[in-house]
Amino acid sequence: MLGTHKEDVSSIGDSLDKESFRPDFLILISPVIDLGKYAHVGSRENLLGPNPSKDLIDKYSLYLQVTSATPPSFIVHAFNDPAVPVRNSLLFYQALLDSNVSVSFHEFPQGLHNIGLRNNPGSTELWTRLCEMWLNEMGFVSGKK
Repeated sequence: MLGTHKEDVSSIGDSLDKESFRPDFLILISPVIDLGKYAHVGSRENLLGPNPSKDLIDKYSLYLQVTSATPPSFIVHAFNDPAVPVRNSLLFYQALLDSNVSVSFHEFPQGLHNIGLRNNPGSTELWTRLCEMWLNEMGFVSGKK
């Protein structure tokens, strides 16, 4: 949410308020992006309650909040994720493209909803190396950006 919403909900009137709450980049692994049709029902209920209004669903369906100010993003999702449909990542990917925001999207055939930093099945094991290369390429690690 920090990458798509404009309001600073962390502001409490201390010295850190002068620091930007917005991230420089996003790394999203099997993200819950849509709280409507493709929602992970448990996440929607935990975040918005049992009967959220359409306005609330739209506000927290993050793909609807993407603008050209959304940070560059790296997205990983498993095709066989039974908990969060891969459509969530695809909706965010398309919104980023539509807003001309740089994005690196990787859908792997395996991983379920268990993609971790290591010990992933098959080609999913490559995601951390790809992410490291992206961070360097974008200048977030090497200080070029």
